[in-house]
Amino acid sequence: MSLKSRLSSFRRVYLTARTVDTPPTLLFWWGSYGYRGGPTIGDLMAVDNLSSRLRLGGVEHAVISHPELQIPGHLPVDDLYAIKPAKKLVFVCGPITYSRDLNDLLSVHRHATKIAAGVSVLPNHARMNRRFHHIVGRDGVDPPYFDLAVSEAVEPTGKERLETAGVCLRGPQGEYGARRVAMAPQALAMFQDVVRGSTLHPIEIDTVLSPENGPGKIHAGFARSDIVLTTRMHGALLALAAGKPVIAIDQVPGGAKVSAVVGRTGWPFVFHADKVSAETVRAALDELRTGNWRAQLVGAQARIRTLVEDALAASVDAIAD
Repeated sequence: MSLKSRLSSFRRVYLTARTVDTPPTLLFWWGSYGYRGGPTIGDLMAVDNLSSRLRLGGVEHAVISHPELQIPGHLPVDDLYAIKPAKKLVFVCGPITYSRDLNDLLSVHRHATKIAAGVSVLPNHARMNRRFHHIVGRDGVDPPYFDLAVSEAVEPTGKERLETAGVCLRGPQGEYGARRVAMAPQALAMFQDVVRGSTLHPIEIDTVLSPENGPGKIHAGFARSDIVLTTRMHGALLALAAGKPVIAIDQVPGGAKVSAVVGRTGWPFVFHADKVSAETVRAALDELRTGNWRAQLVGAQARIRTLVEDALAASVDAIAD
């Protein structure tokens, strides 16, 4: 980091006048930085579910979000470094990775008890992991809990024929480091090959929030789909919650959150990009076209509800302790 950058960071962290009064417990998420944080619909659902559970438990708190997101019930703050230091700081959803924003935020609240809930723990970001006093992880920890996003599910009905395929792709995942570069091109190529060789009509589902891509539009994409093809963890979980069959590919060699989290639902069509072929994906599509997947999907939804309840309870316990 250059001297200019270090001085800028110093001013942000230590010299900002802290003027925003807040409750003693603060929930932060990628939407706390606005759209530049790359918040997803899954992140938003996770922080809202945890906030609802904390309210039921009588835990006074606030969810901090940038005003440009205009999220009802959240405390809009455009300068995170103007917040008075919290007693408890809770980072919700997403992987714990090094970023200047998160590093500075933890430094501002250096005396707070720091908790991470519903997160992925990556071994190549161990220094950041150690900055938290308690982690309720969805993957990368032992024991693992689960993601916090899904609280409701739609009973699967589905058409007799699968006609529309929602395609929900993650793209490169540099947070896993050079040794585990995501196989995004390979996963994309497999899905393209499968769609080309079928009668499926593909529609794009982007789970990243933006001014043009709000929660309603994202949920509508899953509702329109007869089947979802995805390399995103939340893409798979939201598809199952919407009552849609899904083929998920974990594009991180050796497996990461897609296989670790979605795999615990018992849904069978979850593959590793470095071990699966296009032929296997086509066979999975052919099997799903038989329509004999509804009982499996109902079972996966039931497991999701149980796993989310356990993860929310563990997160509330960690915060309220």
